[in-house]
Amino acid sequence: MFRKFRKHRKKGKFQPPKREEPANTVEVSIIGGEYDKFRYDGPIPPVGTFIFIRPKGEEHEILVKVRGISSKPVDREIESLRLAPDRDVVRIMKNITKALLWEHEEYRDIKLTKTEFDARTGYIKFDYIGERKHKLSKFSIKLAKILHVRVEFTQVGARDYAKEIGGIGPCGRELCCKLFLREIPSVTLDMARQQYLFAAPEKLSGVCGRLMCCLRFELPVYEELSRIYPHVGARIKTPRGIGRVVEVNILTGRVRVRYEEDNSEEVLDLSENAEEKVEWQPVK
Repeated sequence: MFRKFRKHRKKGKFQPPKREEPANTVEVSIIGGEYDKFRYDGPIPPVGTFIFIRPKGEEHEILVKVRGISSKPVDREIESLRLAPDRDVVRIMKNITKALLWEHEEYRDIKLTKTEFDARTGYIKFDYIGERKHKLSKFSIKLAKILHVRVEFTQVGARDYAKEIGGIGPCGRELCCKLFLREIPSVTLDMARQQYLFAAPEKLSGVCGRLMCCLRFELPVYEELSRIYPHVGARIKTPRGIGRVVEVNILTGRVRVRYEEDNSEEVLDLSENAEEKVEWQPVK
């Protein structure tokens, strides 16, 4: 019986509790780089927080994302640590994205516009404009591994971008898309021709580089007035004789007529407010 008791005591020999190591190792994801570990004896922000750290012996800070806290011993130490404002995180991520896009020649026409960032969920979205359509799904996956957040790209039109930032148009007034247009209309050169505008497309373009929106929403007015006045190329008969219309100003109601007999020209005011009413009629 005594032997059994000693055997039982031997099995249940008292062992002092193990000494717990302090959890002062910060596991981080370096924005624009790989993973790393540092020792920091101060309070450590929660996992998922973006912070600026300055490793011991280095002059500059680096942006990192806290991905874990452990008690694993490491040699590198953090000299200083501070929380990273969202605006600084967006600025750095945007600069990295621009540099990576520039490395790909097929993406050099891309211009980043609006950026949405959610630090809590680790998500960033870039709106961009480009000369052609792009598929950035593979690039997003590659970029996500570098920025250590979920990345999404959305292509927007140049008109949508101009509506977002605003500005002053060629007419000297605030952009119509910013001022009152709720939807951005499609505009064609044919609409400009219906308004007797035959200039080069670049002279009819707004600050967005596309045809001006006013060519679209002002078109119904020109269509209504064009029913009142003769169109360019029409033959009309006036008190002076038969001539051909070579120029029409819808807004002022004035037309330039070139007469067939002597090849002379005359400007007629056919508007309702004309001082002298001119009688005219079409000639087939």
